[in-house]
Amino acid sequence: MTQTEDQRDVVDLLSADHREFDRVFTELETLVGQTGPDALRRKRELVDEVTIGIVKHSVAEETQVYPRVEKQVDETEAERSKHEHAEAEETMKRLERMDPGDPGFDTEVLTLVREIREHVEHEEGRMFAELRATFDRDELVRMAEAVQRVKAIAPTRAHPMTPNEAGVRTVLGPVASLLDHLRDAVSGRGKTAG
Repeated sequence: MTQTEDQRDVVDLLSADHREFDRVFTELETLVGQTGPDALRRKRELVDEVTIGIVKHSVAEETQVYPRVEKQVDETEAERSKHEHAEAEETMKRLERMDPGDPGFDTEVLTLVREIREHVEHEEGRMFAELRATFDRDELVRMAEAVQRVKAIAPTRAHPMTPNEAGVRTVLGPVASLLDHLRDAVSGRGKTAG
């Protein structure tokens, strides 16, 4: 048995993130249209939770996965995924600025759900199969480890003005992450258990 047989590879890791996003989206969809105080509070918690997860996931993909995809798999696939991330970041930034009771909040939630589900379908439908066909298991496990390291220190808020390029994200990520974590600590964002 090799060292990596019991470790998740990058496709397994990213797919698990996708399942978690969908779990949150499913709950959010049940809250669309509800305006009671508990429903509004829960919408905010869920939007914050999924935003934190998506941002960390996206930064890790953009710095650790997409550069490899660009060089060794398909540059067009990587560019398409970065574009999809950029669209979702714009939506998450709009949601961050809105109150769950605002007109349009639910519409933006449904936009985010659609954007991410389309992105997931694209990645899982083609890119992940290409990753497995191109890289051996040890490489995929090392990519997963790198993704985990980046997710641990990645920003927690959308930064749509930051280009979705590995070099830029690697340089600016720690600064954005520090500021995001400070803002989260002061506001209590992301600390509420569902």
